[in-house]
Formats: sequence, structure tokens, C-alpha cells
Amino acid sequence: MIENLTDIQNKIEAKHSGDSKQLDIIFSTEKRMLVVAPAGCGKTSTMVSKIAYMLATGQIPNPKKLLALTFSVNAAYKIKKEVIENIPAILQEEENKIDLSSKIYVSNYHGFARRLLKRHGYIIHRNLLKIDTFQTVDDMNIKDLMQQVEGLSLSEAGFLSNFSDAVKNRNAKYLKENIVAYNGMVIEKLLPLNIITFNAIITLSCKLFDDCTAVKSFYHNLFSAILVDEYQDTNILSFWLLDRVICENSAVILLGDPLQRIYGFIGAVSNLFDVSKKHFQLKEFNLNQNYRFKDNDQMLLLDNNLRENAKNPTAPEIKKSAAINFKLLENQTEEGAYIIELATSIIQSSQTGKVAILVKQRGKNIEGIIEQFRSKQVDFFFGLFSDEDIKYINFQKDCLFQFIESLRVKGGLTKKSLCVLQDKIEQKYQQEQDPIILSLISLLKIFFNKIFSDFSYLTEEEKIALIKDTFEHNGLKQYIEFIDSQIIISTVHGAKGLEWEYVIIPDMESYSFPNYFGLCDSCKCEQNCNLVVTESIENKFIEELSVFYVAVTRAKKEVYFSASKNRIDYKGGEAAAKVSCFLRLPGIALE
Repeated sequence: MIENLTDIQNKIEAKHSGDSKQLDIIFSTEKRMLVVAPAGCGKTSTMVSKIAYMLATGQIPNPKKLLALTFSVNAAYKIKKEVIENIPAILQEEENKIDLSSKIYVSNYHGFARRLLKRHGYIIHRNLLKIDTFQTVDDMNIKDLMQQVEGLSLSEAGFLSNFSDAVKNRNAKYLKENIVAYNGMVIEKLLPLNIITFNAIITLSCKLFDDCTAVKSFYHNLFSAILVDEYQDTNILSFWLLDRVICENSAVILLGDPLQRIYGFIGAVSNLFDVSKKHFQLKEFNLNQNYRFKDNDQMLLLDNNLRENAKNPTAPEIKKSAAINFKLLENQTEEGAYIIELATSIIQSSQTGKVAILVKQRGKNIEGIIEQFRSKQVDFFFGLFSDEDIKYINFQKDCLFQFIESLRVKGGLTKKSLCVLQDKIEQKYQQEQDPIILSLISLLKIFFNKIFSDFSYLTEEEKIALIKDTFEHNGLKQYIEFIDSQIIISTVHGAKGLEWEYVIIPDMESYSFPNYFGLCDSCKCEQNCNLVVTESIENKFIEELSVFYVAVTRAKKEVYFSASKNRIDYKGGEAAAKVSCFLRLPGIALE
């Protein structure tokens, strides 16, 4: 325990002055906590101060550590950066007495699992000692599996693919019944070839804990506290790994926001907070003071009213409606012209501000707007790639393959080796004019430059893990925030975790946001858009509302909405449209 604890407490109280909820979390003696933290409520600063206070009060005694995990690569390294930059300042002159790297281990789930396999995986298969040079294959695509894994039969590839589908579909029963066979097939067919699947990095780590008492005991003793940020994005396999790392004596802090769970389509568990609260015996804490919109009453009201709709979809408790910045245009051409005028005027007036134009998905409506940007020669960054876009996925698969080959040849990581790799990838795609590929090459360059600048504090092993995890998680999109362009056009999923001063959300029409498959086909209101949330569609409504909420809360200052009376349908023709039901929700004043 640090001697000047009173001074540290006073410093933390001053830093979080006026927010009793934050201070309750930081100074709480509860060993197991579930922190529900809406966007803009100071979750990160609260988390950093909590870790600092735990260090100061001896809650992480030597030689034990705190394990901090997240689902995404980018979130993990943001935590590490915040910890390194801010905790020494909180602990004042004691900063030199605490080696943070020896007290806190930060990673995403897969990065942590890979580290486990690198150190102890020889118990399962000796080749796992060199997992850093393994090729990681996607077990979703049967054809790709058979091409990349020599000797794999059609039925075996089909089994691996079915397991991957079960992860995405959150089919816990199937996964439990087949995980042993899945691991067995990976060990027998893939590991001898220095190949591993994305899911097997987690499942084999679970096997380590199940089969090796010494490994389990070592990590139960090493990590006295487990912290997970962005907990809402956790899938079943990651939950199982977490469950094995946590033991009876572990302190547990899980932080996140159920309303920002937008990765349900790749397996994020829907009722995770309720399940975890009971399973890990957690006490719930809630942050509720929004700092992002503290000077904007209408944005603050909009944020609150959207959360009320999520809390009780059939009868939300609305005290006052929020007036929004909304423009209804005759057609898509007029809407495109309006958006260009709005975006350019915002940039001219704010000078340093950036504008993000966020859409639910790529389609003919946003493509029409983009064409107008190009014809008027207005500069913008093209970020319309999704986690399931085949070009987006394949580009990063290629980068991963080339990076691993580079490691095998060079035997290490240097600035020069990354420059050579960047040149090699650019040359391969030099004839490519597809906007997705051109954007990804720009993001790759930014990412590689940051390895030896922003991430210079990482060890070589950690740098290698960061690069591999980024490509395996299709994480290049997270570097959009460093693009020079002042106008960024992106999907909402691509913008998750990022922020801009101003956000424009166009195409707020029926069948666009929410889209046909997300909600419109299920609500049976057809084009009337008089949404009535019933039990049969409540889950779909919450999932689509979560995407909408994330879009709105990417704005630090202001969000603007637009729609057309006539949209472009999937065939390219013009079709009459109603204003989206999300702009008619209780608590939104639509003029």
C-alpha cells in the first residue's frame, strides 16, 4: 500500500469532482462489479482511476497482476495507452516505484489466448511454441479451408465451418457438444501444418485450463483481479475463456453498455449482462452523467430518450421530447446536394472539425450521394466496408499472410521490414482502382507508421501480437480516425469506437435505417412506419436501435439527420418512402 494514500484519494476526488457515481465505483470495496456505462459518461477515466486506486491500496499485491481484457484489438491498446499515460500522474511521486508493465497485463481475448498457447501450448502440440508464425485460417468458408489445409476432407471442413456458424449464431448447446471434437480435429489436421483457426485460439486455451491443473493454478494465482472493458461485445467462446480465468478469489470488474452491442451478427451474446451478473455474483453500478453532451441540452435529451426506448420499448418513460436537426428532401439527388452543402459548411465554419457521414450499410442510396461528392470534386474518405465485406476481409487476410511470411524470413520485426511489407502489398494492388482497396492501403500505411511511434512503448512480442490481432480481427477500420480527410463516409459498424465533432446520418427512411432484413420485414407495418414494438419483434428492435444509438453517439458536438420522400430501391428504381420509424420514436420531436 502506498504511503500517501490520502493525497491520492484527494487527487482522484478532485479529478472526478461532482460525479458521485464515478467515485462510488472507484472507492468501492466490492470485489465483484458490473459497471453499466453509456456513451460519454466518463467510463475510461473512471476505469483508470479505479486501477490506480487498486494499486495504491494494495488490492493487487506483489507478485500478482491485474488482467485487463477487451473484445477488440483497438480497445485493448487504448486501455494500455490510458494506463501508461495517466496512472503515474495519479500516483504522483510513487510512479517510479511501480512498474506498470509488471502489475497490469492488457490484451484482447485472442491476444491473451495466443500468449497462453505460445507459453504452454506445447502440452497440446509442440508446434504451438511457434504460434507467432502460424497461418490463421477462417473456418467459416469450406472451400478456403480445403484449399489451405492439405488433406482436409469435405466433411471435416464442413464440421469446422458448422462450429464457426454456431459461434456466430450463439448456439451454446452445439458448441458444448462439439468443442472436444473441434479441438481434436484442429490438433490432428491443422497444427502439424502450422495452421490454426481463429476460433481454435480460444478453444485450445480453454482446453489448457481444463486439462492442465498446473496452468490453471498458475494463472489463478497470477491474476488477482480481472477487468473487462466493452464487455457487451463478448461472444460465447470468449465468455468461456473468461470463466476459466476467473476463480473464487478473483476480483472482477466488467464494464460496458448493453445498448452498444452491435456485433450480435458475429456472436456477441444478447443477455450477457444479466447472465454474468448472476454467474459471477456481481454488484451493478451505473454511470449516468453524460459529459459528451453536457453543453447541448437537445443532444443530451436525445441520448436519454433513446435509452428510455431501449429500457422499455412498449412504454418508454419520456418526460420531454428532443428537437433534432432534420431535413426532408424530395429525392435522393436533392438529399445528396444538401449533405454536400451541409458537410462543407460545417468544415468551413469549424475549421478544425471533422464530419462523419454514417449509414447503416452500403447500398444504392449512399452510392448516389457518393457519386455527387465525386462529380463536385469534394474530398472525402471512403470507409464503406463492413466486417462481412469480402474485399475488406480478403485484403487483411493477405496482409496477415504476407506479415507472417516476413517474420519467417526476417526472424523479427523492424521499421525496415514493415516498410518492405508495405511496398510489397502496394505493388500487388497497384492496378486496383476499387475504392475499398485504395482506402485500406491508406489505413495500412497509417497503422504501420504507428507501430514504431504511438506503440513504441510495446515490446517486439507485443508489436507482433498487435499486428496479427489487427489483421485477424479485420481491425484496419479503427484507424479511420487518423485519416487526413475532413469528411469521412462510413458504415456505423466501421465507426464503432470512433468519434467526430459532427455526424450526419442520411437515408433515414423506411427500408434503409432500419433496413428490410433488420426490422422492416418483421414489424408488418409495411410502408406506414407506425412502429408498434411487440414481443415478437422486441429483440430485433433492440438490435437495430443499438446500431442507431451508436451512430448518434459518435458525435461529440452535433448530429444531423436527413431523408428523402423518394428513395432508390434495390433494383435502382425510385420508390416512395416514409421517414424512418426511429425518427418517430417517443421522445423525438420531428417537425
